[in-house]
Amino acid sequence: MDETAAKGYPRIASSRRTVLSEWTTLVENRVVTSLDDTGAIYHSIATADCVSILAVTPDGRVPLVRQFRPALDRFTLEFPGGLREGDEAPASCAVRELAEEVGLEVAIAQPLARFHPDCGRLANRMWTFFANDATPIAGWRPETGVEHMMVGIDELYTRALDGSFDHGPHLAMLGMATIKGLLRR
Repeated sequence: MDETAAKGYPRIASSRRTVLSEWTTLVENRVVTSLDDTGAIYHSIATADCVSILAVTPDGRVPLVRQFRPALDRFTLEFPGGLREGDEAPASCAVRELAEEVGLEVAIAQPLARFHPDCGRLANRMWTFFANDATPIAGWRPETGVEHMMVGIDELYTRALDGSFDHGPHLAMLGMATIKGLLRR
């Protein structure tokens, strides 16, 4: 451990939170690196924790959702997912979001990875799950504003490589599932 870290630096000397909406809080931290440092201001966004699931049907298809993302001013392709409701268990949230967004149910959502999507700017965590037994829910009706599609594993890899599937945390999910040997071509 270096001498500065041993003395408790760097550290947050002051912090201010500004609620911008029910979804977003701007956090302003003044970080000092030594006793005589006046500090520098760093901003981040506090948002709710999120959950996503990479599911595979028995015939090897993967559900994706297509939705408009105002921050990018375009449609994106993503795995099903969303925000936790209250103290909802992350695995329960993943199963709920899979059902709501693409009309599939699973017996078990196994943990894939838990990480911080962008630790330099965002203060939330993301829980990710994998399921290989996704089956259709009878009578399911799609959510407004969320389209779904089913792709094979090879098409998913192609979309990741050509940039049409470019959601960073979801690419990380795909990478983790691949590393763990969960996807069969």
